[in-house]
Amino acid sequence: MKYSDIKTPEQLLKYMDDNVKYGFVDGDGNIYGPWDNQKFQEKCQTNWRLSSPKRLIKVGYGHCFDQVELERSWFKNNGYKFKTFYIWFELPYDNSYSTHTYLVFENNGKYYYFEHSDFDNRGIYEFEKEEDAVDYQREKHIISNRQRNLIDKEILSCLHVYEYDKPIYGCTMNEFIDKILKTAKEVKLL
Repeated sequence: MKYSDIKTPEQLLKYMDDNVKYGFVDGDGNIYGPWDNQKFQEKCQTNWRLSSPKRLIKVGYGHCFDQVELERSWFKNNGYKFKTFYIWFELPYDNSYSTHTYLVFENNGKYYYFEHSDFDNRGIYEFEKEEDAVDYQREKHIISNRQRNLIDKEILSCLHVYEYDKPIYGCTMNEFIDKILKTAKEVKLL
């Protein structure tokens, strides 16, 4: 199936399963991934640039920031109401807690958490309320981070979710995060 032939969210997920791998391709054509590789983490800070949907389709690699932009493009072009979210442990020091972006869309009065880049949660999940979808992903984010890091009450109090708009393609990791922190709306967690 070609991207231009996709008609449903389920087809988009299948297309991404078949055509998009987790990682990224830098400006010199070097491929980095998977996410738990230390070199990948370092190169995300120095070599990664946010891919446009067109570039992601071409190179076939992207981490969650890139993949959400492909999702955003498809949902927007197909008339869905949706929001994109950024979640992270906002700590005042360098740390190994992961960040994540994801999309929630509305269809027929229900809300759906659309996930491709998070291997453990890949799929489309239905909820009655948008807040339930956001809270579901928050819980999954905590579980994922507990596998590698201590999460006590103090750390948990630093977990934040932001609803953000379309970023600038080609931005660096720091530019991406800075724009969210300066312009996005924080979501109150349940």
